[in-house]
Amino acid sequence: MSQIQELPKLDKLKLMQFLATELVKEEDANFFVAGQEYPVWSPYNCSEAANVLMDLLATKQQEQNG
Repeated sequence: MSQIQELPKLDKLKLMQFLATELVKEEDANFFVAGQEYPVWSPYNCSEAANVLMDLLATKQQEQNG
């Protein structure tokens, strides 16, 4: 553990990536399938969520202003 603490940040990140990969391999060999697409959520083009947040902000500001 002391050797790990002495590593530079980049090496620690590489170690984390290596360990995470090893854990996935041990847990389930088919966790990620090569060539398969995996959707990733992004806040871009999510105007409905932005509108909800703006409404919440406007309500809070009205409450504070009396």
